[in-house]
Amino acid sequence: MGSNKINNRKEKDITLPGIEKWMFQEKVKMLYQNQTQSWVISILASAIMAYLSLETHNVVAGLSWWIVFVSITLMRTWNTRRFCKVYKAGTIVNYRHWFNRFYVFTVMAGIGWGVGGFVVGSYLDSLGQVFIFIVLIGVGAAAIPLLGVVQRVMLSFQIISTIPYVIYISILLEERGIVLLCMFFLYMVGVVASIRRMDINLTQSMKLQYENSQMVDTLSESNQQLQNANEKLETLTLEDALTELHNRRYFEMQLEVEWKRESREHKILTLMVIDIDYFKLYNDTYGHAEGDVCLKTVAQVLKSCLHRSTDIIARIGGEEFVVMLPNINTEGASILAKQMQHQLHLAELTHATSPLGENVTVSIGIASVIPGENATALSLFKAADKALYKAKAKGRNQLVIGEMELQ
Repeated sequence: MGSNKINNRKEKDITLPGIEKWMFQEKVKMLYQNQTQSWVISILASAIMAYLSLETHNVVAGLSWWIVFVSITLMRTWNTRRFCKVYKAGTIVNYRHWFNRFYVFTVMAGIGWGVGGFVVGSYLDSLGQVFIFIVLIGVGAAAIPLLGVVQRVMLSFQIISTIPYVIYISILLEERGIVLLCMFFLYMVGVVASIRRMDINLTQSMKLQYENSQMVDTLSESNQQLQNANEKLETLTLEDALTELHNRRYFEMQLEVEWKRESREHKILTLMVIDIDYFKLYNDTYGHAEGDVCLKTVAQVLKSCLHRSTDIIARIGGEEFVVMLPNINTEGASILAKQMQHQLHLAELTHATSPLGENVTVSIGIASVIPGENATALSLFKAADKALYKAKAKGRNQLVIGEMELQ
C-alpha cells in the first residue's frame, strides 16, 4: 500500500525552470539506467571482502555484514526496477522524489561498504587491510561512470564508503599509513577532477541536445502551422464562402477526375444544373442580405437530398448550382430532382412576388452520358445547362432532361 502511494504521487517539480528541469530529469534517468547491471558487481566485490573474513575469528560478523549488504543491494535493484516500470508506463510526475530515493539507497550502499571495511579489515593483518583499502578504492573508481552524472551523489558515496576506513588504517599503519593517506588524497583529487570534467561535458552535451530538441519542436510547430494555413487556404479556394458548398473550381477539378474514372469503368455520369427561379426579383423585393439567407437555405436543402459520398454539389454562379452524380442515369437523377423540389417546397421560403406562387422554387436541367471518345466533360455540362434553359423557358419550376450532342 505504501509503494502505491509513492508511485501515485502527483507533485510536480515546480522549482526548476525550463532547461534546468529537463536536465535534472535526464540525469535522474541516467542514474537509474546505469544501475541496472551494477548490482552484480556490488555483490561480487562484497563477496571478496566477506571471503577474507573466513580466515579470521570474525567469520560470523563478516558473513552477517555480507548478508545485510546483499539485502541493501537487492533493495537498490528493486528501487531501480520500480523506476523503470513506472517510467515505461509514462506515469512519472515527480523526478525529485525518485532522485531522493536513489540518493538514500546510494548513501546506504556507501555506509555498507564503509562498515564492511571495519568489520572485515579490523581482524586482518596489515597486508589484508591494504587489500581492503584497494577493494574500496576500486569500488569507488568503478562507481564514477555510474554515479558521476550527479556530483553530489558520487562524492557522498566516495566520502562515506572510503574516508572513515582510510583514516582508520592510516592511524594503524603509522608511517605506511601516511603513504596510503597521500595516495588516497591524490586519488580523491583525481575523482573530483574527473567528476567535474564529466559534469561539464555532460552539461554542455545536454544543453546542445535540449536546444536541438527545442529547434525541432519549433520547426515542427511552424511546419504544422504552415500546413494548417495551406489547408485553410486550399479550403477557401475550393469552397464557396457564403453557402459553404464547393465552388466552381472544385467542381471542375472533380468533374475531370470523375470523367476519367467513369471512362475507364464505362459507367454513366450525370450532371444536374439548378437555378433559383426569379432570384433577381427576390433580391429586389427583400434586399441582398435576405437574398444571401435564401441562397444558404436553398444550398442546405439541396445538399440534404444527397446521401452518397461520391455525389458532389457546388455553387457555380450567383443563384446557380450543379450536382454531379456518378453511376446514376437520367431516371434516377429525375427522381432526385423531384425530391429536391419537394423538400424546397416543404422549407416554405417565402417569395411573395414570384409569378409561380408564394415560395421559392428551382428549375433543373439534367444530362447523362457514358464518358468516351465521342463526348467531353464540357459537352456534358453544356447539355445539362441547355436543359436548364429549356426548363426555364417552359415556365420554370420544371425539370428537363437534355440530350448529349456527340462529336
